[in-house]
Amino acid sequence: MQQAEFVKESELFFRQWLRSPRSMGSIKPSSPALARAIAEAVVWQPGRYVVELGGGTGAITQGLIERGIPRDRIVVVELDPELAAFLGRRLPGCVVVPGDATRLDRILADLGIDDVATVVSGLPMVRMPFDFQKAIVEQGLRALREPGTMLQYSYSPVPPVPARRLGIRAELVRYVLRNLPPATVWRYRRAA
Repeated sequence: MQQAEFVKESELFFRQWLRSPRSMGSIKPSSPALARAIAEAVVWQPGRYVVELGGGTGAITQGLIERGIPRDRIVVVELDPELAAFLGRRLPGCVVVPGDATRLDRILADLGIDDVATVVSGLPMVRMPFDFQKAIVEQGLRALREPGTMLQYSYSPVPPVPARRLGIRAELVRYVLRNLPPATVWRYRRAA
């Protein structure tokens, strides 16, 4: 990314945070170190899809692309229309959908996608009411075809969702200290 694009990305991200701090997980975009950590944890095989919930300004998506996942196999769902439009310009070839993560099943059905390997969520789950957490996790897990995994990154030192209450398995994949603020990456799977 060129310097002018980075300034625009940072300004847009900060402006969105000022407008709605509860809907943004941080005051600045995720670092390349966090993007690499998530990309390394993604389960993917050729022909399958990776879905990102809450694409923000595309920092994590860029990490997926750099890992070698083809753009046409990455679906980015972003609720904020201004961020979705930015992503569409920044990530040509990726499928960018302005939409609600709690309606992921409908979004994927409309796109004709039924082979999702990984769902990556950057949504600020810690701050959400339980019913929203439940809806997002259920939608994410329902979208997966085995073997599949759901990843959640968070800037909170505590687990981002109550796994036991949701009836799912949670595994801490990685701490990423080279991010501001430091981040954690979690993997969720259906309970056995």
